[in-house]
Amino acid sequence: MFLFPCTIHTTGLIFETGQFSFQALRTIGYAVNGGADIGECLSTCSRIVDGDTESWYLEWNATAERVEAKADSFLAQDHTVSAKECYFRASAYYRTAEFFLHTDPDDQRIVETWRRSRDTFLSAAALSDRPILPVEIPFEGGSLPAYLCLVDDSGEPRPLIVAHSGFDGTKEELYFSIGLSAVERGYNCLLFEGPGQGEVIRLQHIPSRPDWESVVSPVIDYALELPFVDTERIVLIGYSMGGYFAPRAVTRENRIAACVANGGLYSVYESILCNNPPGLDSILDDEQASLEYDS
Repeated sequence: MFLFPCTIHTTGLIFETGQFSFQALRTIGYAVNGGADIGECLSTCSRIVDGDTESWYLEWNATAERVEAKADSFLAQDHTVSAKECYFRASAYYRTAEFFLHTDPDDQRIVETWRRSRDTFLSAAALSDRPILPVEIPFEGGSLPAYLCLVDDSGEPRPLIVAHSGFDGTKEELYFSIGLSAVERGYNCLLFEGPGQGEVIRLQHIPSRPDWESVVSPVIDYALELPFVDTERIVLIGYSMGGYFAPRAVTRENRIAACVANGGLYSVYESILCNNPPGLDSILDDEQASLEYDS
């Protein structure tokens, strides 16, 4: 199984399996912005068989369904704040449940579970005090899905944070890591998914690509048409492997005032090799050896 950068350092935290610990901590970390409840997360983890990806899916999915049902119940009683909070957490838990399903790309539960993550997020967004608007950004004859997270509905021009993830994140997850914190600090925020990410890979089947400047420029074109954007103060944030994509984009896109690479990746290739077995680099560089390894 592929080792994500940094997972080796989480071995023994919650799970002995480093990747399980890393992904559990990833979700727990969003508790600060309403994307998780620590007790719900630890309870879920206690039921998971360490290293068993099917157990991981079943338990996180069960928690997500339970929290979504609570949200539905709260909404039926017009307890909109409690409903919103539960829908947000359910969205994050469905995303977490789906994560290891990708070891089998043909697993039909991938799209089903991702869709429930998106839909529960939309249910929460509809109850939010601040506008969270689903939008489509024109892109190469199609569109890229995004959320506009606004400080308010005044229409006042404000600085804009444009944010994207990298390898496995979603725009819904970006709300908990970036979006909410941005609007609370006076920034409007545009969270989008590009090729290889979220809805774009799951429904449009468009794979990732290295020329991220070709992805970001149409997003900036879209942003510049929005009346509530201060066009001189646009910031691009690349999150996770997006820390590689974003700096590349700004080498060609001069309408961006600042760029944040979180975390910064000089070489995706090197970051993969440093967390995988010795000798993997020679296998990857040898076509015949790669075929034998894959088989």
